[in-house]
Amino acid sequence: MKTFVYVALVIILGSFIYNIISFDFQLPFLGDENRPYLIGLCAGVCGLILCAIFLKYYRLKGNLENRSKPS
Repeated sequence: MKTFVYVALVIILGSFIYNIISFDFQLPFLGDENRPYLIGLCAGVCGLILCAIFLKYYRLKGNLENRSKPS
């Protein structure tokens, strides 16, 4: 599962870079031509946040399992 998160992170970063490159800064920010790229940028940010949460969870998972075991 951790490998999947890393692969998803690479795909999300690639999509994020593509949307930044394709975004036309000469046109209005919320114009019709820029709207798909703006939605793609927002989706990329959401994906990056989710991947960061998953990675943080996997790092803390071992500690959580050790705490919950009765001694």
